[in-house]
Amino acid sequence: MVRLDPESYDLLYAEPPFCPHMEGHDLYGLAQTLKKQEDRASIETILAFTSGIAKKCETSLEKKRFGGTEQEILARGTDWCTDMARVAVVLLGCIGIPARVLYLADPERAYHGHSAVEAFYDGKYGAADPIYGYTFYDGSPLDAYTLMYEPQHLKHLPEEYRSLFQCIAVSRYDPMDPSNDYSVSAVNAYYRTVLTREHHGHWMMGEG
Repeated sequence: MVRLDPESYDLLYAEPPFCPHMEGHDLYGLAQTLKKQEDRASIETILAFTSGIAKKCETSLEKKRFGGTEQEILARGTDWCTDMARVAVVLLGCIGIPARVLYLADPERAYHGHSAVEAFYDGKYGAADPIYGYTFYDGSPLDAYTLMYEPQHLKHLPEEYRSLFQCIAVSRYDPMDPSNDYSVSAVNAYYRTVLTREHHGHWMMGEG
């Protein structure tokens, strides 16, 4: 994971995009059914698929699970952004569109973070949100760096969402790496407190 800022820009955007060979992945067949003639249309179709799952997910806190393979994530359904970002990276990679995970945060609000993706198409990286279905595009793909330093591109979105682009980290995920850990976990005591107590954007447990 690399924090995105002017010093890391060349490292993150100058190198050729990474896209592993995905023919052997469990979701390869599903991804082909979502593929369109144009990459942008394919991305929008995949985001409609992932956000549709998130909107229908009504898992109680006690039953909520995190992690597992991407196939397991889809089988149980999820609205957990980090898991769905992985699914999107896989589906995009299976149709030949390189993608990576974005970790977004508002440093001025405690517990205010989110995961999205960046997909490489039309010769550029463009941010996209698998949970909310957003594709960031203005004549050409808008990457995370542009959204962070030119926030006018986000003006049509809710302020609470716009603020997430103040602090961004980029992570390359290789779904075909045999060393990946696909353990499944439940909500632990820390997250239970975060998800069930009103914190008004302030740290509650000494993290800050």
